[in-house]
Amino acid sequence: MTSKLEQLLLLMLCLLSWSLATKTVSAAEVLVQSPSKNHSIRFNLIDGVPHYSVSYQDTVILADSRLSLDIDGDPRAKQFMVAGKRSASHRGNWVPVVGSKASYPDAYDEQVVELREASGMKRRLDLTFRAYDEGVAFRYTLPEQAGLADFTIKSENSEFQFTDDHNVYWDDYPQAKYSKVRLSEMGDRGIRPLLVECGAQFVAIAEAGSLEHYAPMMLNRSGENRLVTRFRRGTVSGTSPMSTPWRVVMVADTPGTLVENHYLLQNLSPPSVLGDTSWIRPGKVWRSSLTTAGAKAIIDYAAANNYQYVHYDAGWYGPERDPKSNPLTVIDGIDMAEVIRYGEEHGIGLICYINKIAMSGYDLDKTFQTYKEWGIRGVKMGFVDWQSQADMEFLYSAIQKAGENQLVVDIHDNFRLTGIERTYPHLLTVEGILGNEEHAEKGNPPQNVLTTSFARMIAGAGDYTPCYLNGRVVSRSFQLALGVVFYSPLQYLHWYDQANQYAGKSFPELEFWKEMPTTWDDSKVLHGAIGSYMTVARKSGDRWFVGTIVNEARSLDIPLDFLGPGTYTAKIYAEDPKDKKLVRIESREVTSSDTLTATMSAGSGQAIWISANPID
Repeated sequence: MTSKLEQLLLLMLCLLSWSLATKTVSAAEVLVQSPSKNHSIRFNLIDGVPHYSVSYQDTVILADSRLSLDIDGDPRAKQFMVAGKRSASHRGNWVPVVGSKASYPDAYDEQVVELREASGMKRRLDLTFRAYDEGVAFRYTLPEQAGLADFTIKSENSEFQFTDDHNVYWDDYPQAKYSKVRLSEMGDRGIRPLLVECGAQFVAIAEAGSLEHYAPMMLNRSGENRLVTRFRRGTVSGTSPMSTPWRVVMVADTPGTLVENHYLLQNLSPPSVLGDTSWIRPGKVWRSSLTTAGAKAIIDYAAANNYQYVHYDAGWYGPERDPKSNPLTVIDGIDMAEVIRYGEEHGIGLICYINKIAMSGYDLDKTFQTYKEWGIRGVKMGFVDWQSQADMEFLYSAIQKAGENQLVVDIHDNFRLTGIERTYPHLLTVEGILGNEEHAEKGNPPQNVLTTSFARMIAGAGDYTPCYLNGRVVSRSFQLALGVVFYSPLQYLHWYDQANQYAGKSFPELEFWKEMPTTWDDSKVLHGAIGSYMTVARKSGDRWFVGTIVNEARSLDIPLDFLGPGTYTAKIYAEDPKDKKLVRIESREVTSSDTLTATMSAGSGQAIWISANPID
């Protein structure tokens, strides 16, 4: 009897021990699910080291992935314990100053895990995890504490442990050609956003929020099927409290959905710092030759064809690579006051190029104040570096100074958005893209364009600089469609064209660009396959603009179920089968139950303008 009682007590003690152990483990676990429950991110401590994993529906996207910051002066190995947790949630939407939709949904659930070192200085680290219906995100926060008043982060080590050797659309430079390779085959480092095919799902790794006092994120290969974050250059210095930018994992069933959901990066960014945004004017731009007469000719065309800006590019204040070129001077061929006066008289603003050589070599406050006094409406910043914390601090300062002087901004060369256009809505577009400046036969064939239209555009607006009459154009119906496919509130068109090329000639199909706006009430990727084809539909008021581009010759059915009730007029701008540089125009009545078929040869496209009102 005593033996049976002892056995029963022993069993009860074992069960109690197991129960306590289970509670100890579960206390260190955190699961955050999106409102729809489709996306989830799970935190756990494994041997005292923070890890996370990501799932989409019932599929594990990222297995246990380590999280750590390498802070100068820290011992290499650190173990943590959970000191507390905080939860939050949000359900709502917000209205952008300019955007691909009239409003963006913004709904998430959040957990903040408060960590404390298990030994040593007992320093604190907070990890914030959010789950949206568009994806998940996490970031580090170093709370204010005596042991970390000032610090230097030598590296951020956020891992992305994939479950297989997936295909990835890889580039290592913002204006590089994409390569489709396995994770094991990609170069040692890549840049964001990075698009990965994970079986039936498509995954994007991105960076969101302010980088004003941080270094841009690289994605380096580190172990089997694993990527890890690294700073592009140098270290990061700071003072607690400090939060890092967000690391974002977006998952969707189609790559087009990832493009539609680019606003997630803006949701993770601070609201606008500008009180008055009424002066921010999106629109279409045409670059002028560096002459007064050239600018006036383009202003005449722009005023007659619903464009908003004329642009002076590099050279208007002197040789662009000469540090002695003063951005407050104007070359002899340009009467700046007359061009601005003439433009304002016709409702056309002037945007002027300025590069980092001039921005850093001259008083930028004075320069931008002078531009405002002259009547310049915007600046295109060139030679932008994006490697270090210092680069970001300089760039953000320039963006802020432009806003203070009511100058809209286009950033060229090596920068991609992280959602900061929400914070600085006068930042209308950026390059960071292999655009139409590159010939198809010299590195930017249609297949790469159709990779870029997915992989790059996950980051938001892209200044693709389409051409129309330039010799590099193979299919003009393809060019027309680019204005819809590549979202950019500041849409540079006719990049290598000048107004005299159009004098005395008729291009009736250019009414598509004339009618096309650059910001939208709604945007949908109707279908597409990376590197192969894509159809995008965008709405403005009661009108829709549809752009299709293809790599291989094909016919595509375009269902019009996005239309509202009633009858519409569809004007179709299609490739002339006899000459890809000619465009045939056809009009027909359509309803939401109709389907249009676009037949295109290799490397061509089609554009459609649909209106609830009759179209001439």
